[in-house]
Amino acid sequence: MDIPARTHDAPILIVDDDDILRALMRASLENEGFSVLEASSGEEACEITASRTLGLIVVDVVMPGMDGYALCRLLRSRPETAFVPILMATGRDDVESVEAAYVAGATDFIAKPLNWPLLNYRVRYILRAARAFDELQHNQDRLIAAKDEAEAASRAKSEFLANMSHELRTPLNAIIGFSTLIRDSLVGPLDPKYAEFAGHISESGNHLLTMINSILDIAKAESHQLVLNERDIDIAGIAALSVSMAQEMAQKSEIQCSFDIEDNLPEFFADSAKLSQILVNLLSNAIKFTPAGGRVSLTVERDTIGDLIFCIADTGIGMSADKLPLALAPFSQIDSGLSRRYEGVGLGLPLTKRLVELHHGTLDIASEAGHGTVVTVTLPAVRFRSAAAPPQQQRIAS
Repeated sequence: MDIPARTHDAPILIVDDDDILRALMRASLENEGFSVLEASSGEEACEITASRTLGLIVVDVVMPGMDGYALCRLLRSRPETAFVPILMATGRDDVESVEAAYVAGATDFIAKPLNWPLLNYRVRYILRAARAFDELQHNQDRLIAAKDEAEAASRAKSEFLANMSHELRTPLNAIIGFSTLIRDSLVGPLDPKYAEFAGHISESGNHLLTMINSILDIAKAESHQLVLNERDIDIAGIAALSVSMAQEMAQKSEIQCSFDIEDNLPEFFADSAKLSQILVNLLSNAIKFTPAGGRVSLTVERDTIGDLIFCIADTGIGMSADKLPLALAPFSQIDSGLSRRYEGVGLGLPLTKRLVELHHGTLDIASEAGHGTVVTVTLPAVRFRSAAAPPQQQRIAS
């Protein structure tokens, strides 16, 4: 509901059936510089409030016809007066009357006989608080508008990335397909040098396709269109397959890659492709930032409460704590010479975090510059099909 703007010099409306008291109250308020209007009944007050913007309404409780409580409830039901401050002024100062005033919607309560200096102070305070409320409301409206605009821009960006990715994949598939045919001499003999060139084209095309797929996935995640295809899967098999996919990259980089998997893990309810993508992304990232001669390891186990834990540790360059938010932000990269060994667009960790969260899990990073990184993925125990307690010290290692 929009709140009508109140000007600093908006008049104060006095509603009281006592002509003398109205005159005294008016004189006191006008002496303090306030503009004042009068109404002798609740009905007359309703007519005035329908056509005037008011800064404050001072209402007597006991009046013939419509009493102060009924008037207060009516004013609160109207958009134009729903947020106008109302000061109840009455000789009834018992707890029940005060409570009834606040329940009806009064902003404050002052007892009769009126203390005129106190009335003036109370009015100034209420008006000051009302102006502060107006400012807060206007700021909130601006923030809501800015939030809506930002969300619309984010949706437009995600839709653009998704559409762009779809459009780029079609010609890339042709580039990769034909270059692979040429590289493998499936269309006839070819000079070895040209076959090497075709191999470079195919490799670059596949790398570009991987980046485009990552962009498409992050766009879907940001627009809440990325869904899981969940079923019962073999965790040990998924982990072993993921390590084997990363080992070629590790061998080229002269990095030792190992894994340690708890024995007899029950079936786990998850998206096997997305889970493999999580592990491959984390292993590839660990290898990417580990110099030759270093080590990368994957440990898969259940913790003491039965949650599934993936721990990817490396002896790489690590990063300082202030760099962690940057590493998890889409399209951001930490400046490093090693980061250029394998080109990317800074989507590996952000996308991995989204995939983990889709499984209702968490991703935590512990790292120190020059001392490697440990990434821990925790997936909830409720995804296990068996409620058996985690075994102690049973492992398959390689």
